[in-house]
Amino acid sequence: MELPTSSTDLVMFHVEHRADESFQTKDFPLAHYREILHRRRMNRWVPVLILIALLAVFRVLGSAFPTTLPNLQPLLALFLCSFIFLDGKQRWLVPGIVWVLTDPVTSALQGYPVFGWHHAAIALGIAATISIAMVVRPKPAATPVLTGAVASAVIFYFLTNLVSFLTDPLYTKDAAGFVQAQWTGPVGLGPTWVFLRNLIVANTLFTGLFLLARLSLPGTAKAPSQIAAR
Repeated sequence: MELPTSSTDLVMFHVEHRADESFQTKDFPLAHYREILHRRRMNRWVPVLILIALLAVFRVLGSAFPTTLPNLQPLLALFLCSFIFLDGKQRWLVPGIVWVLTDPVTSALQGYPVFGWHHAAIALGIAATISIAMVVRPKPAATPVLTGAVASAVIFYFLTNLVSFLTDPLYTKDAAGFVQAQWTGPVGLGPTWVFLRNLIVANTLFTGLFLLARLSLPGTAKAPSQIAAR
């Protein structure tokens, strides 16, 4: 006998078994199934709250230590985890709203215009991250998820610095300027590889902490799909 997994399934289950006396007994109380469905609905929002809490922690750390922890912003990890583990509208609404609300502030703090060429690179990096998430989503084990977090950080770093190389007058448009954009940084401003390091650290820590938090959630364990008939 199949266990109902949604409100529609619950109704159909009741209709199909309304003549079954066993369904009316203590072995199959309707309130029990309603409780199961209520818990599943609540569990859908727990990962969202974890993502938001982790993001807040990382943004506080990045703001408190802007010199020692530049670019400690796990935006890509937020998109990665959302598209791997969330369902429906949640998977794009949660990271999308966070990006729209926080990007103007972070752009201003970093000296970028509110709207500029760097947004094209950010959009490409996010698109690449979503593509990685959709590949990992069918079998979201820890190793592929963490590998995806590192890969998305590297791709994002390369794309954003490539746009900087092409559009920023600080870089000469030759091989030396490309190396500066991708690794050594402009003269007097410090190496750009520090941003890559911190981006990888932020992505990996954010994703790892989220995976650990999910282990304690009862909703992440696969629910039994069948119950024994009387």
